[in-house]
Formats: sequence, structure tokens, C-alpha cells
Amino acid sequence: DKKGRKEAAAKDKPTTIYMVRSWQRTVNQKITQSFEQGKEITFPPLTTNDGAEGALVIEAEMGRHTIHRMYIDGGSSMEILYEHCFNRLRPEIKSQMIPTTTSLTGFSGEITWPLGQLRLLVTIGDITHSIKAWMNFMIVKSLSPYNGIIGRPRLKAIQAVPSTVHGMLKSPTKEEIVTIRSSLLIPAECTSIDTSSPIPREKKTRLTNLTVPLHPNFPDQEVVVGGSLSNKGRTEMCALLKKNLDIFAWQPSDMTGVPRSIAEHRLNIREGCPPVRQKKRGQAPERTKAIQAEVQNL
Repeated sequence: DKKGRKEAAAKDKPTTIYMVRSWQRTVNQKITQSFEQGKEITFPPLTTNDGAEGALVIEAEMGRHTIHRMYIDGGSSMEILYEHCFNRLRPEIKSQMIPTTTSLTGFSGEITWPLGQLRLLVTIGDITHSIKAWMNFMIVKSLSPYNGIIGRPRLKAIQAVPSTVHGMLKSPTKEEIVTIRSSLLIPAECTSIDTSSPIPREKKTRLTNLTVPLHPNFPDQEVVVGGSLSNKGRTEMCALLKKNLDIFAWQPSDMTGVPRSIAEHRLNIREGCPPVRQKKRGQAPERTKAIQAEVQNL
């Protein structure tokens, strides 16, 4: 009947699994496809031995500074400028940084708070072939081999298509398709491994300490003088110690005693309060034997 068909259809329908995050709003994904008349962006075919292995790293002009090691990261949802690069900008550029209340969440869920945000006009390319766009960079304090990251938002704004395997970034303009090639030297520096033979460490000469008996009546009680001192420094140190023998305790009778205010213990209780005896706590036989054995050892 119809009711049985509906129940069977509901059982056969696959369930949808969502990843829920408290700081994000989940919306239904819209799958659309559209084609616009315009310039087509293509990449040349590659053979098995061709292609780049490093990251896609380019140069960009920002605030009349040529910034190297700008990483094109399609997985980043923000544009980032690291602090070590920000500190080298001109003072009038750095003064344009404004506070931000947005935190950055990493791939593994770690949260980083930016130092601020800075809006800059970024030019990618040379004088004749270039792309310009305003980008809002988050200033982040972190150790990184790159100076900054250009993420998905600005790549979409300039309609750029990156290809890591080709080592290229292509973006359309009114006149042509601009092709930006990756800086080959920078990825090699980021992934370089020194395969040369290790440099042997210089053998450090061990400094011999000097043992000196100071008091003539107690020759078995010696003082060790560091070997890093010069001969003159050792002589002066021994002379200073022998001159002040009276400040050391060479035998028990030399101890002047500990003040009573330090050695005496006083319970911090209110005067006039009668003592209260606690109730006896029952213990298991095994624990009672162990307690009695410990008491006998006192």
C-alpha cells in the first residue's frame, strides 16, 4: 500500500551528515554551473617528468614595497601578512593598521589572534602585464618561511586560477591573460636539505678546577675554585677567602644557633575555643595492620 511504500522510501534515503561548528553558520550547498563569454584560461599539457614540485610563491608590490615570498594558498580564507614582514614596512604604512576582533582558526582547530589588519593595494606582475587589487591583510605573529599569504577571497576577486604543478598563476584582464610564474628559488630554499658532510665540532678543552684547603686547622675541608679563572684571579680569590675565614662554620661549635622566632612553630587557632575530638574512623583489617606497622617505625 502507499504507507508501506513511503516507509520503504524513507529507509532507502541516505542520511546527511553535517559538521557542526559553533562559530559558523551552515547553509545548503548550491551546485550551479554557468559559462560566460570571455577569455579562456588554459595551461599547457605536462609529461611525467615535467611540472613544479615546490609551492606557488610569487612577488608582489604592496605599499611601494616589493614583497618576495608571497604564498598563493587556495586553502586559506584570509590574506595574511606576517609580523617580520610588517615590521620592515615604512612607518606611514604601518600606522594604517587598525585593530581587529576576528580570530583565525587553523587547520587543526588552533586559534590565533591577529595583531591587527592592514588594507593595501597589491600589484602582481610587471609594468606592462599586471593585476591590481585592494587586499585586507591580517597581521599575524608567527614563524614562517613566507612573508605573507594570498588566499581564496582575493584570488576569486581577481578571477585568478593558480596551478601548483605548472608553477603559474593566471588571471584575465581587459586586454589579455596575465601569467605570473612562481619564484623558483624560494621553494627550493624552503625545502632545501643540507646533504653535505657534517662539520665536526671543535673539541672543547676541559678546564680543571683547583682544590684548595683554606683553614690550617681543618685541612680536610677544601674549597673548589673554578678552572675558568686566570692564575691571577685564582690567587686573589684564595686570598679573599683566607682573609674571611671567620664567616664560615668549620665545626659544629661555630654555629651561632637558629633564632627561636624561626624554629618555633605556633598553631594559628582562636583563643578560647575548646578542642573538638573527631570521630573514630573505621579501617579495614589490612589497613589497620599497615597503620600499626608504620606507627611502630616512628
